[in-house]
Amino acid sequence: MLADLFHKLATLTRPTGLPVVRDGRHVWRVSPAGAAVFGRDGPQLTRWVADGLAVVVKANPARTVYRVELPAATVFVKHCRITGPRAWAREWIRPPKARLEFDNATTLRMRGVPAIEPLAWGSNDTRWPGESYLITRGVAAVPFLDFLETEYAALPPAGQRATGQQLTVALAEFFARLHDAGIAHPDPHPGNLLLEMPACRVPRLTLLDLHAVRLGPPLSWHKSRANLALFNRFFQLRAGRPERARFWHHYRRTRASLPLASPAELRAQARELEAETHASNLHLWAKREGRWLGSNRTLRRVKRGDVRGLAVRDVPDYALRSLLENPDAVFAQPGTRVLKDSKTSTVAAFELPSPAGPVPVVLKRVNVRSAAEPLKNFVRRSAVVRSWVNGHTLRDRGLPTPRPLAVFQRYRRGLPAEGYLLTEVVPDAVPLDAAPGAALPRDVLVDLARTLRAMHDRGVSHRDLKASNVLLGRGRDPVLIDLVGVRTVAAIGVARRAKELARLNASFLAAAAVTRGERLRFLLAYLGAGPAFQVGWKSWWELVSRATADKVARNRRVGRALG
Repeated sequence: MLADLFHKLATLTRPTGLPVVRDGRHVWRVSPAGAAVFGRDGPQLTRWVADGLAVVVKANPARTVYRVELPAATVFVKHCRITGPRAWAREWIRPPKARLEFDNATTLRMRGVPAIEPLAWGSNDTRWPGESYLITRGVAAVPFLDFLETEYAALPPAGQRATGQQLTVALAEFFARLHDAGIAHPDPHPGNLLLEMPACRVPRLTLLDLHAVRLGPPLSWHKSRANLALFNRFFQLRAGRPERARFWHHYRRTRASLPLASPAELRAQARELEAETHASNLHLWAKREGRWLGSNRTLRRVKRGDVRGLAVRDVPDYALRSLLENPDAVFAQPGTRVLKDSKTSTVAAFELPSPAGPVPVVLKRVNVRSAAEPLKNFVRRSAVVRSWVNGHTLRDRGLPTPRPLAVFQRYRRGLPAEGYLLTEVVPDAVPLDAAPGAALPRDVLVDLARTLRAMHDRGVSHRDLKASNVLLGRGRDPVLIDLVGVRTVAAIGVARRAKELARLNASFLAAAAVTRGERLRFLLAYLGAGPAFQVGWKSWWELVSRATADKVARNRRVGRALG
């Protein structure tokens, strides 16, 4: 904060040296490269928008990004807004976001780091803090995250391996150069990188979102590790250990300013990085859990009559209007397929209208079972709200579960009564215990074991891990459902893990096709999918067997069937 204040004071006393151009209500500071693109009249944002030259490529409450095709070049305009009192107060302490990004991009390029080329920055013609604008030159690149989710995902396995190795080396060398240049990006996730993949297949990366980068001397190992942990958060969930090890070795080999380290020291530093990344992810996930309970750039509040709740912003209002007016009507309308109808809940599949056409969805209604339940829902989160939060929490952790689209409740006398949860459909799903042939194929068994190991390693306890609460999407991809009892903690102990594996094991006690060999193969896949435990597989087998027997005995005492 003090650095921002000093920077603000410096900008008030030190002229930028850039020519000032006015465009109606905007005041622009234009770089020499920008003057060659815009001419002597400077940027004409108002006219570009009015004439339809400015095409929106990204929009949210905090910013809008336009692409503008000009005769001299393609440019991008980032329109930064103030979204609340805190942001407004921050603008008094620091320079406008657009100026910070303009100055930092200029500095990065001077230090030899690939960054966007700034052409101009502007603000409204007023002394009060407010909106600001950054104009940069367009490049023949795509957002790195978009590339991973589209082009890379469409490659055959051999192409993914080759391209993945090229990207790993390019990323390692890029961050080594960044840290040797004394630059730490506070949010170095793939969405803040642009990727060019030329015909020579040597990736070129460009850094984005530069308003908060820190500049200084080459980063020490402590600071490098902290910054790499932020970057590694994304890849620890999606890239295997061999790929992360390849990144680490190339990064360490390229770093010129760090002292040489022995092989043992390199291994120790790699373990430190993985541990700090995991701790950073746990902190991030815990911090994000509260955001699923209020309106923000991802969610909006919805209300109609005595029904109110939350919905993701990409579900249009008209798609939810009739659903909010009478949620119960869906279960009786033509075309609806009722999947479950019991005293506690009703589940149905139907199609929801969307701009791209009808989208298959699932609506779950949780019934009121007693007169006291609305009061309980008022003093603690209801079952549908817990399922809603837990669904988003699991997806944050990269765990497979249907995406929650909306949650709402009917209020009676001011108290939340029946609850409704709307989710996406799992394509071609079958429950795990209803999979064809009773015995699972070996690759499905291994995938399921790895999914459950990832769930536990990421601090998630399902607490009702029976076979009917695991679906196989397209007949083979494990998907977790019925998340009302999920708990998230910093670490899941061995006893809790064994108890959850035992609950799943109990679902298959009557399945003759699931042999002891299959159960052992599943356990070994679970144990091998992450760091080794101090307890060996034989001890694990005993723990799971004992917990399974306890579960069977408990259900027999209360007369409940194993599901």
